[in-house]
Amino acid sequence: MIKFLLPVFLCMTVMSKAQTNSSFDVHFDTDKFTLTMDATTSLDSFVKANPKGIKMKLYGHCDVMAGYEYNDVLSLKRTHAVKNYLVKKGVSPEAITEEKGFGKRRPLNRNRGENEMYLNRRVEIVTGDDELMEKEPLVKTLTQELDDTKNTVGKNIVLKNMNFYGGTHVIVPQSLPVLLELLDYMKKNPALEIAVEGHICCQEGEGDGLDIGTHTRDLSVNRAREICTYLNQNGIASSRLRFKGFGHQQPLTPYPEKTEEERTGNRRVEIKILRK
Repeated sequence: MIKFLLPVFLCMTVMSKAQTNSSFDVHFDTDKFTLTMDATTSLDSFVKANPKGIKMKLYGHCDVMAGYEYNDVLSLKRTHAVKNYLVKKGVSPEAITEEKGFGKRRPLNRNRGENEMYLNRRVEIVTGDDELMEKEPLVKTLTQELDDTKNTVGKNIVLKNMNFYGGTHVIVPQSLPVLLELLDYMKKNPALEIAVEGHICCQEGEGDGLDIGTHTRDLSVNRAREICTYLNQNGIASSRLRFKGFGHQQPLTPYPEKTEEERTGNRRVEIKILRK
C-alpha cells in the first residue's frame, strides 16, 4: 500500500455547479473492500468535523484491474464498508441518501502505476443538500472508446499507457491494466477484430528502430506482434488479430521531437478496428 503524508486525501473540493457540495475520499488496498487503519482514522476525523444529520452520498470506485462486472460489485462493497463504519460511529442511516458503485468507469487519472491506481481505489463521500452534478470521466477508458458509435470499422484508437522497455519489445508491468482491459473487451465482444499498429519516435527518416533484443530493425513490428501474442495466449483467436509496424512513417510531431509529450505521441501503439 502506498503511504502518503496524510492517511487519505481530505479533498474538500467543490463539485461542478453545486457550490454547497464537498467531497471526501477514502482509499483502499488493491482488490480489497475492508477499511485500512488509515481509512478508519480519516473517517473518525470526518465524523467529528461534520454536524450530525448532514446529508451525504457514497460513490465507490476502482482502479482498472479486473473486468467491469467484478469492479462494479467491488465498488459497492466499498461503499457498504464505509456506510457500516459511519453508522457504527453514530451517523444516522437516513443521512446517507445514496449509494452507487461506478466500478472503474470514473477514473481520476490514467491509472499509470500504483500511485495513480491507489487514488482511483476510493469511496467518495459527497456532503451537502444539492444534487450531485453528473461528471464525465477526465479520461475516456479504452472500453468507452471502443463502445463509442463513432469508432466504427477503419477507426484507430491509441492504447494509452502502453509502454515498453527502451529499445525493446518487452512490455513494462505498468501497461498490464490496458492489456487486461483490451483482453476483457475482446472476450465480451467476440465479433471484434483488430489490427495492432506500432510506431516509434526519435529517429530521422521513416525507417524502423533497432530492437536490441533481436538485433533487427523492426522494433515497431515486434512491439505490435508482442501485444497480439499476449492476446492470443490469453484466449483470443489469432484469426481476430493482425499486426503491423510503421516505424517512423506516421509521426504526430516531426523529428526531432522536443518534449516528452511529443516523444510519447510518436512512440505509440494503436489498434485499428477491422470488424465490430
